[in-house]
Amino acid sequence: MCATHLAADILIRTKRTIRIQGGLGKKPVLSIIWDGSARYLLLYILGCIVGNRPNMEFVILHINSGCNHQDSPSNQVPFPSGITIREEYLQYEHITEVVTSSGSDRIVQALTLDDEAEQVLSSLLSGDCCSLICSDQTFPVPCLTPLREIPYTELMMVADYWGVPIQEKKGEESDIRKIVTDLTNNHPSLPFSLLNYRDRLCELGKNQI
Repeated sequence: MCATHLAADILIRTKRTIRIQGGLGKKPVLSIIWDGSARYLLLYILGCIVGNRPNMEFVILHINSGCNHQDSPSNQVPFPSGITIREEYLQYEHITEVVTSSGSDRIVQALTLDDEAEQVLSSLLSGDCCSLICSDQTFPVPCLTPLREIPYTELMMVADYWGVPIQEKKGEESDIRKIVTDLTNNHPSLPFSLLNYRDRLCELGKNQI
């Protein structure tokens, strides 16, 4: 698939995931956790999706990190003119306060298919079954992961096409990530199977409450 068609396909899949997870909310504010190798691409994709909405604001949450202007999205991601960027630097324990005061009713994370599969396999191998059913992160509003079904390799392929930087993974891969990568080379459906497994467990967990 060429970059043009792959980019269009990624937008379609991202929009579908957002719909499944409840949509982007009714307020013209989105809080975006600034973490993950695909964070710039996530920001660009969100801009494509909501670019026609009037007076949209993206609140970038730099959690537990110092002020690093080199990692600011303002000058690295092309945005529609109607979108305003605001950056907040905070400790994790203050996330409820910051998100509530921002007026946003959705938090967005840049977790890719690879990230999600790694989390599931890590929970399975460690025996931490609770994290498969209930997230260990508590947010004041629903948290969306629009890139959860997009492989990192596909995002790398469209980064140049969109003119958006994608951050190379820093340091060595974890052992779990290496296992996921090696198994996926021979079984491309593995990450999706891990995701479906967790989603099914979550549904069963909700039915027991």
